[in-house]
Amino acid sequence: MDLHIDDEKNIAYIKLSGQLSKKAILSAFDLAVADERYKNGMARLWDFRDADLSSFDTATVMEMAQYSKRFPPGINSVKVAFVVSRDLEYGLSRMFQMSSEARTPIQVFRTMAEAEKWMIE
Repeated sequence: MDLHIDDEKNIAYIKLSGQLSKKAILSAFDLAVADERYKNGMARLWDFRDADLSSFDTATVMEMAQYSKRFPPGINSVKVAFVVSRDLEYGLSRMFQMSSEARTPIQVFRTMAEAEKWMIE
């Protein structure tokens, strides 16, 4: 996991690469929000452009979509963007977006520029 915090934009950039598991993604989430540089209310931009989610199924994605609900509002009520490059990751990320019951505005993008623009609006 690569974590970059941009205080000026109030965005935490979380980059994951390679074949990913549910455990790897949820661990990255935990590490990002526990990082001393992360502030409540900070948006999260997940960079999955070099990630492979081919081992995921619908049930796993739906289960993961509920994970952030156990966190306080400053963590689960911020904008979250997923940036993907392949159709598979796009579809799974959209499924996550539609399955989440948290008060988190979630969008899926193909480019970092589109995601950042949406996040700072």
